[in-house]
Amino acid sequence: MNQQEYEKATGKKYATNAYLVTMRKHSSTFINRVGRKLVKSAAIETVISSSASRRLLGSFTGSLNEVIFILISGMLAVVVIYNLTNINVAERIRELSTIKVLGFYDNETTMYIYRETIILSGLGIIVGFGFGWWLHHFIITSLPPDVAMFDPNMYPMNFVFSALIPAMITAALAIVVHQKIKRINMLDALSSID
Repeated sequence: MNQQEYEKATGKKYATNAYLVTMRKHSSTFINRVGRKLVKSAAIETVISSSASRRLLGSFTGSLNEVIFILISGMLAVVVIYNLTNINVAERIRELSTIKVLGFYDNETTMYIYRETIILSGLGIIVGFGFGWWLHHFIITSLPPDVAMFDPNMYPMNFVFSALIPAMITAALAIVVHQKIKRINMLDALSSID
């Protein structure tokens, strides 16, 4: 926003409160030394380096990438579990209809089909703990350069969140599958010819 637009929008006189200083030397040590000298002055409150701002923005976007990867992996888990359960229900529609005709309640019918998904999700979580620990160890030992070191520890909360996310997805999809199984038309399923 330029000076005229500011005065028109706020109705106040424009007063400069910041300066853009361009250095002849672009080394970070020189910029930091000049910045420390400027901050010592009572007239200057803060000094912001554009290279430091770029680094900060880079770390924010790096964190955002991690969040995006977690969201994508969660959506992938939803798609895989939903499709596997959907295929399981579609292939066993006659069996489910027979069970419903025999007098099983909707909850029992859902658990009949969904028990496999729960067991497979549990096994996947356990195998994921082992594979995840191995992958973490491999990345931590091979990725960092000699001048840097990452924290090699795995904390209990890492495992808790790693188990909680797929467990919540499995539980949420159980509700969707339950609604689908409740709507099975027993007569149509049993009378259809393969």
